[in-house]
Amino acid sequence: MTPGVLDPRGPASLAGQRAVVTGAARGIGSRIAVELALAGAHVTALDRHDPAGTVAEITELGGSAAGLRADITDRDAIATAMAEAAGPPRRLDALVTCAAVYGETVALDELPESEVDLVLGVNIKGTLWCISGALPFLRGHDSRVVCIGSVAGKAGGVLAGPHYVASKGAVHAVVKWLAKTEAGNGVLANAVAPGVVDTEMIRGKGYSGDYNPLGRLARPEEIARVAAFLASPAASYMTGAVVDVNGGYAMG
Repeated sequence: MTPGVLDPRGPASLAGQRAVVTGAARGIGSRIAVELALAGAHVTALDRHDPAGTVAEITELGGSAAGLRADITDRDAIATAMAEAAGPPRRLDALVTCAAVYGETVALDELPESEVDLVLGVNIKGTLWCISGALPFLRGHDSRVVCIGSVAGKAGGVLAGPHYVASKGAVHAVVKWLAKTEAGNGVLANAVAPGVVDTEMIRGKGYSGDYNPLGRLARPEEIARVAAFLASPAASYMTGAVVDVNGGYAMG
């Protein structure tokens, strides 16, 4: 198997480890799942859509993966899915929460309540249920949680609506809370805050890279590589961090 950015023989090796990636059917989540598999992990690709394409890609590359379908806003379904992903060892080594929705509305005075409920429900409540479902299998050994946040949750701005901005800011806050409350159980927690990424979720919305110094949108794999590092043992002294990957749009 061709190694990814994390060499499966080096300090970032995930050989013998079990990882779950949510939102793994496409976009950033799919790329993260592939990177973790290339680093040696057995990856469970979890999504409400069929993640068969991601699983097939990993298998073709010589990696190990399984797919599960579940709605992250359904707490019981997610708890069941996490238990299945943990398998007979009853163990997970990494959880990456990537599943999210963006919303269509930017202006507050035009914002429908149904869209607020959807975005906050998926992005905040869904993240909480995924972490809650995985924690019993992450505790008691060295493990990592990585949540995909957003530059919008740090810098605000007009590229997204207030409900999306609020949801991603909350994801960052949850990561900091988790880092403080679970350190004694061996769980490290960090977030990645991407800028605008060229994915299906934002295509057609008229975004370009003109808003940042690098002058282009991010590619999904550029976010995935950072998330994969944080999900690996190489990030052993990082917890509570929100890592900017935004082309220089927001710094610090």
